[in-house]
Order: sequence, then structure tokens, then C-alpha cells
Amino acid sequence: MGARISRRGFLRGAATAIPLVAVVEAATGRLSLDKLSPNAVTPSDRIVDIHLHFDENNPNFIRDLVTLAERINLTACLLTPYAHRAQVADAAKQYPKQIVPFGFVDLDAPDVLTQIKDFHALGYRGLGELEFVKKPYTDVSYLPVYELASEYSWIVTFHTGIVLRRSFDQPEDVASYRMRAFHLEEIARRFPRLTVIGAHCGNPEYEWAAEVARWNPNVFFDLSGSTLTKMSGRLAEFKNFFWWSGQGEWKTQTPANDPSAFIKLVFGSDSGLDGIAQVVKQYRALFNACDVPASTQQMIMGGTLASILRL
Repeated sequence: MGARISRRGFLRGAATAIPLVAVVEAATGRLSLDKLSPNAVTPSDRIVDIHLHFDENNPNFIRDLVTLAERINLTACLLTPYAHRAQVADAAKQYPKQIVPFGFVDLDAPDVLTQIKDFHALGYRGLGELEFVKKPYTDVSYLPVYELASEYSWIVTFHTGIVLRRSFDQPEDVASYRMRAFHLEEIARRFPRLTVIGAHCGNPEYEWAAEVARWNPNVFFDLSGSTLTKMSGRLAEFKNFFWWSGQGEWKTQTPANDPSAFIKLVFGSDSGLDGIAQVVKQYRALFNACDVPASTQQMIMGGTLASILRL
């Protein structure tokens, strides 16, 4: 498999790097990410990032990640190409508080089941980010993958919504409709032992994503990607998508029995290491705009995933 480029990584060459100096409003006060030590916050304040891609172009990536993770109290679910599976498995054993290994696979690869079994044998905890599929996620040819992941009780992260073009002058067999958020409903219902994460909250079909999450206790979404940037001036609109806070009859079981509709979100950066602080800041801006309770904020930023992963 070739080098894997994330959406943010694809655009990074044309963007200005964001320094790690963002100020974050935590439930207990305001914390400057660039000054935190591992002992500066309690375990409940730990950030768990469901969406961090292994950087194949940085030979010091593991070292840099661990340094950052210790600095800002971060646990990264590290989405790892098959070629780097052993390296990341070893790193996760050495740094279990900083790295949780997830396997990146191509759903259409002829040996995808073998790859998944190899990841499992090395102690991986899930799959992600599944994307660039040749058929809709619910195609029957993909069911053996979900069945195997269900057997392992894994978390599986799916790209949902619009997807970048990796080539502008060559034909691609890629289409965003194959990765729409509503496909996750069928997968979640067929495989209740799976925890299903939809990356990017279905961008731009946020309402579909929220409704799928509302009725399926094993479905969550992250807000990585362009959403929090393009919606920065109208973040309060998310209260229209996640509308059922306190409406007990209109929701299913939630982590910690949290009554807020926003409990169906988890933190995901899909960023280079230098961009994580900015994504944290964007999540905090969303919380402020939508009056998300402090206890729910803690669950979104790490508590929900920490519980699912038994960290």
C-alpha cells in the first residue's frame, strides 16, 4: 500500500502551520495547551483523539507524538497503515497512555481479512479510517469485514460525507455518496457489538448523521475536517441537528446516561500534530455556542472513548 495522505495533510502544503499555543476552556478553568505537563490535569481531563493518522513521511513521528501527548494529556487512536503495524504495536506497548493502535485497511483489498487478523494479533483495538470505497459501505462484499470486527468488539471509524480528490488530472473511482452517514445505521443495527464512529459528521449531511446517532447507541460522530471552520460563524445551528437534549422518549441509551444530545459526539482531529490544538479550540467554541454542559464536554473530549476502550 502506498503512502496514506489525510485530508488535512493533503492541504497542509498550502496552509500556514498553527502553533501549539491555543487556549482551551476546560471544565475546571482555562488551560494553555502549550504549557501543560502530564500531571497538570486529572485523568478525567484527558483528551482522547479518535482520528489521528500515522504520518509515514515523518521518521520521528512516534517520538513527536509521544512528546506532544505528554505535554497536553492526549491519548491518540493512531490510524496505522498495514506496513507500519509492528512499529505502532511496539510503540503502543511502550506508551499505552499515549497511543491506542487502530488499523487502516482498504475495504476492497483482496487480503483485507488477513490484514485485519494480523492487526488483531498485534493488539490493535479497531479499524479506521475506512474510506475511498468502490461500493457503498453496506455492500454485502464488506459484511465479512464488519463480522470479524464485531467478533473482536472493535471500534470502526468510517469516513462520512464529502471526500477530497487525490488527483485532479487523473480519473478516480471515488464517490462521496458511497460514504454517506446513513449507511452507518444498517451496519450499527446488524452488528450491535461494534462501536461505529462516523468521521466528519456526514459533512454536509449533519442532520442525517445526528439522527442515525440518536437511535443507535453504538454510533458516534467526530467533527474533524472542514465543518468547524466553515460553520465557525454559525455554530449554534448544531442545536438544530442535535435537538433532543432532555427529551428522554426521543433517544436511546447514552454514555453515563448523559441527557445532552451532544453526547453523541467524540473528539477527532484528523490533523497533523501541529494542528490538534486548533481543533480543540474549535470544539470548545462549539460547546460555548451550543451551551453544552461541562460534564458532556468532558465525555466528548475523552470520557466516552476512554470508557469504550477501557483506558
